[in-house]
Amino acid sequence: MDKPTLAEMFHSLTTEQPFTPPEHWRQGRTAYGGFSSAMALQIALNHLSQQHPPLKAAQIAFIGPVTEQVSFQVDTLRQGKSATQVAVDARVDNAIVLRAGFTFASPRESTIHHHYVECPQVEPPEHYSSIPKKLPVPNFFKNFDIRLVSQSMFFSGGETPELLAWVRLEGLSKISAEVALLLIGDCLPPASTVCFKSLAPISSMNWTVDFTQPAEHSEWYLVRSFSLVAAGGYSYQSMQVWNKQGELVLSGTQTVAIFA
Repeated sequence: MDKPTLAEMFHSLTTEQPFTPPEHWRQGRTAYGGFSSAMALQIALNHLSQQHPPLKAAQIAFIGPVTEQVSFQVDTLRQGKSATQVAVDARVDNAIVLRAGFTFASPRESTIHHHYVECPQVEPPEHYSSIPKKLPVPNFFKNFDIRLVSQSMFFSGGETPELLAWVRLEGLSKISAEVALLLIGDCLPPASTVCFKSLAPISSMNWTVDFTQPAEHSEWYLVRSFSLVAAGGYSYQSMQVWNKQGELVLSGTQTVAIFA
């Protein structure tokens, strides 16, 4: 049986009917965090009118395993003149497994302009090799074409907890560009895994995301994660995504539980 396409899955999402994430979008028994986040955003977009403001921010809590028969509830928390805030809960067996808040806001005139996050100077994607599919990676990882730019590999016992890679995913242009960014933005293993000397469990606990400009599709994305602090069994990392033109399109932070 053919695997469902991204468009088929995301266009079918509704608050009326539970959804079971397919095996090829899972990590272990739960759906990949970027996929779960993207589902919640799709539910929020379905809830809004076609003329909604651009997505500016998301706060996502990964509470429990997103497994089978996932149901969604969506509410508008506030709708003002320029900003709308929407909350989405995902439930399995009536227990909340994911809670997301999305902020949509219209641009406004301002005299303040600055930009201090420079895109790393790297070669085009064609210069780098794809990570082999045969590596011991979660199912969802094999959907992506990931080409590491950084020298260190995850679970390699490296010293610098940074991952930088060109990433693309077939079928992204058939879904919302905002949804596509959430699918892409969390695809790399946590940056602290570079320092792991062997395989060990990890678990993302949350994800805070800022969308620095209106989302548009890009064939390739440059994705970076960097662990700023790791202590007491937790890593605190920053995350950025640039499009192929070198424009910052997503910036975020994440707390990760590490068992190594």
